[in-house]
Amino acid sequence: MAESHVISGLVSKRAEVAGQITSYQSEIHRLQSALSHLDGTIKLFAPEFDLRTVKSKRTNARNQYFEHGEAQRMTLDVLREVGRPMCSREIADALMQRKGIKSTAEFVVRIQKNILAVLHRLMANNIVKTIDAHGEPGVMHWEIV
Repeated sequence: MAESHVISGLVSKRAEVAGQITSYQSEIHRLQSALSHLDGTIKLFAPEFDLRTVKSKRTNARNQYFEHGEAQRMTLDVLREVGRPMCSREIADALMQRKGIKSTAEFVVRIQKNILAVLHRLMANNIVKTIDAHGEPGVMHWEIV
């Protein structure tokens, strides 16, 4: 038989997830109602308008760690100051230290993903480039062009 503390922990987590589902379902219902009202209003002003031609817009979750453009500026600052190629993990660690973010595995993964997105955007604009990481398979180092 499983330990009682394991079962109680799992039951608690289940209750939490069930509560989130209920909350999201009520939010979906509210948004569907708003969409229905918008559709009706559009049809009132333009009955011939085909609502199927309206594409959904992608929503972006705001990054809670950096202001708009701050991650890019800080990444470039770190690369300039260090003066050598760095991997995304090193850059993430430097940014977390500058921002005073506690270095936990979860935060490191989130920040590193953000930094990789920044680096790829900078690479597309020919601002940074990748350097071969000698002896480190799967690791890319980045430097300013």
